[in-house]
Amino acid sequence: MIELRWKTIDGRPIDLRKEFMEAVKEGDREVHIGTDSQQKTGVTSFVTVLVVLQPGKGGRAFCVKDKSPRIRSLRERLLKEVWLSVSLGMELERLMPVKSPLTIHIDANPDVKFRSSDHVKELVGMVVGQGFRSLVKPDSWCATNCADRIVKS
Repeated sequence: MIELRWKTIDGRPIDLRKEFMEAVKEGDREVHIGTDSQQKTGVTSFVTVLVVLQPGKGGRAFCVKDKSPRIRSLRERLLKEVWLSVSLGMELERLMPVKSPLTIHIDANPDVKFRSSDHVKELVGMVVGQGFRSLVKPDSWCATNCADRIVKS
């Protein structure tokens, strides 16, 4: 996943490995990853966002876009969103010079009024099973705000 065409949020192409290493070179950083998807004619578009925060001082954000043939199943689409985030987290964890908290943001709502609520336990289990922290709506800002804004643009 690191080898894909990553960009800054404003669209400037970057070398993610180099930019990430620069962003986390000191230990007081938080790493957040979230993916969102958008259904289009015959295609499902995915955007994964990586945010490196230095609490109280701002942060840096990067994104990558991906497409696949249209995924009709909500469960399958949510699983792919989470897997894209988890697989990136596993790659980045190996690069981190200092262990920083890594959180995966899940674009699913535990409120039973929403269809995604049926899948929250499975999605959180996937994240926690890989050793990462997880956040779901309404706290999953990296997926539900950052990635959502980019995938819809």
